[in-house]
Amino acid sequence: MLADLHSHTWLSDGSLAPQALIQRALDNQVTHLAITDHDCVDAFDQIEERPNPDALTLITGVEISCLWDQREIHVVGLGFDRHDAALQALLQRQQQLRWQRAQDMDIKLQKAGITGLTRYLETLPCRAISRNHVADFLIERGVARSKSHAFKNHLGDRGRFRVSAQWCAIAEAVEVIQGAGGLAVLAHPNRYSISNPKLRRLIQEFAADQGQGMEVSYSNIDPHVMGYMATLCMDNGLWASTGSDFHTPTQQWMDIGKFRRLPAQCADRAIWMHPGWPKCIAAA
Repeated sequence: MLADLHSHTWLSDGSLAPQALIQRALDNQVTHLAITDHDCVDAFDQIEERPNPDALTLITGVEISCLWDQREIHVVGLGFDRHDAALQALLQRQQQLRWQRAQDMDIKLQKAGITGLTRYLETLPCRAISRNHVADFLIERGVARSKSHAFKNHLGDRGRFRVSAQWCAIAEAVEVIQGAGGLAVLAHPNRYSISNPKLRRLIQEFAADQGQGMEVSYSNIDPHVMGYMATLCMDNGLWASTGSDFHTPTQQWMDIGKFRRLPAQCADRAIWMHPGWPKCIAAA
């Protein structure tokens, strides 16, 4: 079993169409795939041909942006009813926040003499506009040399075109995911640039908000860090999840299915062993 429970298509900030993502998962011998676009579940409407379940099990997924301690934190939802009314309402609100943030960035860009962001975004296939798309625009216009340069100088915390977004709270994301019959998982916990004490508090509060799991193994994670994530997972009574956080084939270190096996200490607490998991195998 190779379960990649965190991946993106071009409906958010990935580069592949949903069908191409599925084919790449098949090519990489992934057995269980969750498509977890940012604040969006539209990818499942664009799957032209569903794979044979014996070869690949598709799992409904989403990655919801949340605000915690004035920081953006991501919660992955797995195995829910994507047509659930409360879930759809939350995702529509999140997408509106994304579009409003982009428009506010466009105003700042225009004041700096850089025009055309809105027109550029309207040509994209995505449903959930992100700063990555704005970074691509800045690169195309010659304002930034690379995505790292775009974020450091223009879109990050001290960037001149930065606009903050008031995302939903973690507790709301967890409640909505669970209300739709899914499992709530804290995404890539060590990637938030916070101190270890804050990381421990984040995971403790996520567990207190009834979150069920956290990602322990994901692309490019150091083995020692993964061991520490496993310890935090077990200490907080959570279930361990895995996922590449795949976005594009050009980032080979984050390819579909490319991550380490779960550490032995949490092998019997894998998220697919959760009592609610049998209800999660559905992407209709």
